[in-house]
Amino acid sequence: MDWISVAQTELKRQQAAGWLIYDFRGTNPVAKRFLSLGGGFLSRRVFLFVPPEGTPTLLVHAIEKGSLPDVPFDVKSYSSRQTLLESLQRMVPQGRLLVETSPMNDIPYVSHVDAGTVDLLRSLGAEVMSSADLLQAFSTLSDEQVDMHLEAAKHVVRAKNTAFEFISLHSQMQRTIRETDVQKAITGYFDSHGLIYDHPPIVGFGPHASDPHYAPQAGSDAILQHNDVILIDLWAKLPREDAPYADITWMACYGEPSDDLKTVFEIVRDARDLAVNKIKEAFTAQRLPEGHEIDRAVRSFIESKGFGEAFFHRTGHSIGTAHVHGEAVHLDDFETHDTRKLIPGVAITVEPGIYLNDFGVRSEINLVIEENGPRVTTEEQQELIIIPISHKRS
Repeated sequence: MDWISVAQTELKRQQAAGWLIYDFRGTNPVAKRFLSLGGGFLSRRVFLFVPPEGTPTLLVHAIEKGSLPDVPFDVKSYSSRQTLLESLQRMVPQGRLLVETSPMNDIPYVSHVDAGTVDLLRSLGAEVMSSADLLQAFSTLSDEQVDMHLEAAKHVVRAKNTAFEFISLHSQMQRTIRETDVQKAITGYFDSHGLIYDHPPIVGFGPHASDPHYAPQAGSDAILQHNDVILIDLWAKLPREDAPYADITWMACYGEPSDDLKTVFEIVRDARDLAVNKIKEAFTAQRLPEGHEIDRAVRSFIESKGFGEAFFHRTGHSIGTAHVHGEAVHLDDFETHDTRKLIPGVAITVEPGIYLNDFGVRSEINLVIEENGPRVTTEEQQELIIIPISHKRS
């Protein structure tokens, strides 16, 4: 099984004594991902110990051992609580044991093993550590997946251009423009090119741009007004299960932007670029930066400009294949404290934002982390798009 060799390579790199995958009635989604134990219902506790070398050991209850399919593990069983403890004592090594947990729940995305089980493992002499960095090894992109991400990036940029061309054309034709009209222009592009998107794009006019996850609804969506800010956040992927998403946010103004808008846009743009430069600096110093430190640098910059309270989400998220939000490192020291490293092969967004009462601004790009540092894979907005106002309206 290829995933075992990937895990063992990572265990050696981290100098860990092993990885223990624990599950009880489906409480650990990581176990579901890596353990194919048949379609039956396993009603008792299951443990799989993966050592840095050699064959993994699977420990299941005696009444369920006989119903297991053929597995490439050394299968052991227990029955009573006492035999479970004895079996775990033989199986669990002294030293650093990686488990799906997170100290202080700093990274909730990987915190699936209950505190009591962690206590049990520690009582057996294990030094329980988080498997968060090991799990990242399964979220890195292959060369083929990077190519699919780059193709998706081209499409989301073209769809973005389609949206702003739609607004400009309908303005010239003196037509009413609703948020859902622009949303349909984007999804129409995606549908015509066979792209996958798990949710319609965000299109926010004026104050709606101040809501980071605003979802326009037909009938209650806004009509574009003179001097409105326009925020468009869109994402899509190629129609393959293993294809990664691309995810961007661009800003425009219908008419001449105010000085406040121009100032806020420049701060957000510079904060975005600061994140990229901080990652580059870390790689130049031959170290892998952690997600929280990039968020902290960006957040400190925005705070220094007087807008700290108006930036109320993380700086960026990893990019996935099943969903636009992936399972690898996030740029976050705000909602969580993400200590995972930006390892080569992961893809992330960088998307700082400032959200005020009258308008909001976000600028989002994508990066793929390569061996020598970050590679920007999407177009970078440097200036606000200005759409001229048509002064006659039907």
